Amino acid sequence: MEQNTVPGRDHAMGQPSQTTNEFARLQALAGYDILDTPREREFDDVADLAAEICGTAIAVVNFIGDGRQFFKAEVGLGVRETPLETSFCRQAILQSDFLYVPDAARDPRFACNPLVTGEPGLRFYAGALLKTEDGHPVGTVCVLDTRPRELTERQQAGLRRLARQTMALLEARRNARAQQIQKELQERILDSATDYVIIAMNRSGRVTRWSAGAERVLGWREEEMLGDPAHVFFTPEDREAGQPEIEMELALKEGFAPDERWHLRKGGERFWANGELMPLKGADGTVQGFVKILRDRTRQRAEAAERSASELRFRSLVEVSPQVVWFGNAAGDITYCNPTWYAYTGLTPGDTGGDGWAGVIHPEHREQVLGVWKQAVATQGPYEVEIPFRRASDGAYRWFLARGKPVRGEGGRVESWIGIAIDIHDRRQAEDDLRQAREQLRLAVDATGTGVFDYDLVADELKWDARILSFYGLPPDAPVDLNVHLARVHPDDLARADEAVRAAVDPDGDGVYDVTYRTVAPEDGTERWVSAKGQTLFDDGRPVHLIGFARDVTEGRRAEQVLRETEERYRLVSRATNDAIWDWNLAANHLLWNEALQTAHCHRPEDVEPTGDWWIGHIHPEDRARIHATIHAVIDGTGTVWTDEYRFLRADGSYADILDRGYVIRGEGGRAVRMIGAMFDITERKRAEERQRLLAGELQHRVKNTLALVQAIASQTLRGANDVNEMREAFAARLISLGRAHDILTQANWTEAPIGEVAEGALSVHRQAEASRIRISGPNVLLSAKAALSLALALHELATNAAKYGALSNEGGMVDLRWLVVHAGDGPRFCLTWSEQGGPPILSPPVRRGFGSRLIERSFAAEIGGEVRLTYAPTGIVCRLEAPLASMQERRDEAVA
Repeated sequence: MEQNTVPGRDHAMGQPSQTTNEFARLQALAGYDILDTPREREFDDVADLAAEICGTAIAVVNFIGDGRQFFKAEVGLGVRETPLETSFCRQAILQSDFLYVPDAARDPRFACNPLVTGEPGLRFYAGALLKTEDGHPVGTVCVLDTRPRELTERQQAGLRRLARQTMALLEARRNARAQQIQKELQERILDSATDYVIIAMNRSGRVTRWSAGAERVLGWREEEMLGDPAHVFFTPEDREAGQPEIEMELALKEGFAPDERWHLRKGGERFWANGELMPLKGADGTVQGFVKILRDRTRQRAEAAERSASELRFRSLVEVSPQVVWFGNAAGDITYCNPTWYAYTGLTPGDTGGDGWAGVIHPEHREQVLGVWKQAVATQGPYEVEIPFRRASDGAYRWFLARGKPVRGEGGRVESWIGIAIDIHDRRQAEDDLRQAREQLRLAVDATGTGVFDYDLVADELKWDARILSFYGLPPDAPVDLNVHLARVHPDDLARADEAVRAAVDPDGDGVYDVTYRTVAPEDGTERWVSAKGQTLFDDGRPVHLIGFARDVTEGRRAEQVLRETEERYRLVSRATNDAIWDWNLAANHLLWNEALQTAHCHRPEDVEPTGDWWIGHIHPEDRARIHATIHAVIDGTGTVWTDEYRFLRADGSYADILDRGYVIRGEGGRAVRMIGAMFDITERKRAEERQRLLAGELQHRVKNTLALVQAIASQTLRGANDVNEMREAFAARLISLGRAHDILTQANWTEAPIGEVAEGALSVHRQAEASRIRISGPNVLLSAKAALSLALALHELATNAAKYGALSNEGGMVDLRWLVVHAGDGPRFCLTWSEQGGPPILSPPVRRGFGSRLIERSFAAEIGGEVRLTYAPTGIVCRLEAPLASMQERRDEAVA
């Protein structure tokens, strides 16, 4: 299946020698934005002039796109676009700059072209190449005729000049478009600056450009202001003082004139703005006018005034604050303390500088407090510390909570410090008393083996001691809340535990909390029973605290559970199995069954006689005598265990394969008084054993067939191979393709496989990198094992050849794989077509048949009895496989070879 490549390709390297980068060429063409544009007079003139110079009936200004050619201008043709496959220009872009074909019927490149042999019967072609500055061919200026012609050197030169003129038109067209885009971009940028007033004026101060921002801020529209003096937005007093003229003079002198003052809007409203006026110079440096830029800063000015007033109010609050307030500089030196500090400590402003303020700290805490403060200054972070300060009035020390925070400016740099100190002495005393009471309570609780909980309903905070945490399987330092409690309550007790909390906090209830539930530790699944009791505290009818205790009652609950489980065990076991459990009183011949006799074998309880005779009567007649003999041999002997297999009659008339085991209970003297057993349904196991035997036979047959196919592949690969490495790679690739087909068949138990999966498996290597270039379509057809293997090998050979020589060997080629079932004639037929487009053109069929062609015919034609047709079209290889659908789906029914 070897094929020729297009002229201009390096056969040794498999790479183009002239058109080295089709992608770059298409990118260059796209840069001109010429494809699919309407006709333009300039290009029509080129086509008319080309036809007139060369005296031809047809002339075209043509651009070569991806798989098509677009006619920007044409004379005598009547269409704007044609496919590329039969195009003369396809050859023209491979030339250096000119293609001349006096008689196409005598030129081997075009003699078989449908446009020559059929309509419109073209015989003459001459085309001058359109090349970019980078040498990329993008099209042609060409002339055509239906009769052979000769062109003079002057006519040829004229055609080349027209090509150069066309490229000049393209460049001018692209430059004009770029300039227009740049102009529109500048306009959009100017109009998008809606927060800024931007006004352009001539030298006399009259408006030449009024931005969208000027319209939004000032209120006048551009059409109202064009040509008028720009000073209308100045206040009357500024206009009277000649401020607009002063700004223009300053801008001419200094290069700009700052502007920060009140201005007017169209409606007469005043606003504060800042900006500047700058001279607008031309390319020669002369002043052409001015540009004025303003920004409304009214809100910012008002905010600044508000900040000043706020700072004044803040300073006043600090002065009268009952708490200590202080300020410091960036280095940490105290620069201000409010009067509260001096009244409490008795210090003066002179005593507070440096570390002087620390003299009123209790000596035992002074070093630690100063260390905290200096660390905060060094790290520039906030701090919080409790400090005992000495009171000047009586010398007593009281506890204060001091907090400090750095004040940062722009860029995050610390500019100063601010802090407060709050008297917390009474609170600390209360906390100490509370701690002592809690310690006493803890000791009492430990003595009783219970744990304590405290649920703050207002703050939604839940506190457990270490013992209650252990009830939930949590470590002593684990954080808890109501969600932790609910997440570790046993799911069966969750609703009850949650309802107990709701009832306890109900203002209409008695506030009592009393519930027993199980906890589950997710870490190891440990369950514990917990009994909790508590009381809710209410404040004006609102629940505020739920306080109580809990203890572990697991041992008592487990003892109760063991007793219940013992009583239920036998009943649950007999109901939990699908095995028919029987209990036979031998003395009374009374036999009882569990529910499985109905669920497994569909015998209704009312239809079952409780006797051993009923059971024996439902054993298959061929097994009955044997079972009767074996079971009575155990009963009448001294054994205790009986086991056997037999067929048992179901209620629907079918028989189940049964493995039965029974255990004899003997009384005094060793006489059998009772027998208990279970019937195990082994029907599925018996069927599985039979399927395994059949599958082993089928596998033996498939292995033999596969080995025969591998032997044929090896023989064909080795025959005529000269290069060992090439032979090894080809053989390995074919075996891999065969292996993928085997994988698909194995998934279907070697019976049949969908054609879509077979095709995907055979082409998977190529579709990983070229998924969009291999299109697959067709109905869902199930193939037999032999047909699947043959088709997989054929597709593998076609894809490998396409990757080496055909449509997958370049960047633009495509493969179309389609199949269908045709219902006609003697029976439905399976038809598959592999067609390639966009690869290197095939100028002539190969001189010899490659192994790929022979392998396709061997694997498909010989094995399936189908037909193989290979067509070497100029656009690419077309392979058609056809066979009766019955032969594609034929399956072997024998289990062994």
